[in-house]
Amino acid sequence: MMFTALLTSVLMLACVAPSAGGTQRDFKERDEFNQTYQLPQGARVEISSIRGSVKITNTDSATAEVQVIRTARTRADLEYHKIEVAQTGNTLVVRGVQERGRRNIQVNHQVILKLPRSIDLSVTSVSGSLQSGDVDGPVHVSSISGSANFGNVGGKLQVNSVSGSVEVGNVGSDARVNSVSGNVGLGHVNGSLDVTSVSGGVKAGLISLSPQGIHINSVSGSIEIGFKSEVNADFTAEHVSGQVYLDVPNVSRESEEKSSNVRARIGAGGTPITISSVSGSIRLTRS
Repeated sequence: MMFTALLTSVLMLACVAPSAGGTQRDFKERDEFNQTYQLPQGARVEISSIRGSVKITNTDSATAEVQVIRTARTRADLEYHKIEVAQTGNTLVVRGVQERGRRNIQVNHQVILKLPRSIDLSVTSVSGSLQSGDVDGPVHVSSISGSANFGNVGGKLQVNSVSGSVEVGNVGSDARVNSVSGNVGLGHVNGSLDVTSVSGGVKAGLISLSPQGIHINSVSGSIEIGFKSEVNADFTAEHVSGQVYLDVPNVSRESEEKSSNVRARIGAGGTPITISSVSGSIRLTRS
């Protein structure tokens, strides 16, 4: 069964910040949509093509609450850039409607959701910040024009193309982060860690090293990795502008202390930790 809502009703509430080319006072016209949906455990929630911010909080029930606020300069402008909210089976979709030939019309979105923790979450193409509470399942985030902040993530974490910082609590599986214009902070990751192209620093914790290990490349800042358990790894760092500190037990360096290329065996070795192209220091610690 499918429920679809296009946002056309007019209600009162605070408006969101406008997009480029206008001030907050210019966007006086608004409408608002409020609806609830029953989500089974493990349901998929897809959010995409939002012209503004997205905020997700947790609810202890199976009821998802969806609130969408749209603002524009004129009432006529609100006829465009609507948001479709649809539930089909185990999937809830909140999606901005793409329209051609309407480039000069600006409509701003604010999406506020209360969602159960036991979901599979995908958020793509958001022209604003993203904030979320805990998610027990996997999380996929792509093309966010602002910061992205999450609570704990129970499944795999995939983040790609964020124009701001990324902050996440603990991650219950593998973590993949690519192309972030800011700092990356991850709690304790219970899986492999891959980080690429970060215009800031990287700080993360590892519960234990998975067989895939850690791979970090192209970071314009310092890197700090903390381990909660014993470390057995083959460590390689290349093209590092700062110092490399291996503050973990049983380290056998195979290169000079101040070399930009560092190789070392940690413990019994075996699992790869490879880090390259870093404009800062690298520090491994026991947390």
